[in-house]
Amino acid sequence: MCSRPPRRRTAVTGQCDHCEWTAITDSYAKMVKYYQDHLRADHPAVWLRT
Repeated sequence: MCSRPPRRRTAVTGQCDHCEWTAITDSYAKMVKYYQDHLRADHPAVWLRT
């Protein structure tokens, strides 16, 4: 029986160019969602331009 080593998790970090918002998560897809949600909520004019 062959067992795989545990999958190594890497942290994905993000920050906003328009304020002090930062986030850490475990996947790029989650970070994109968090950042888009942040822009939509806190910087709607910027979010509409992107």
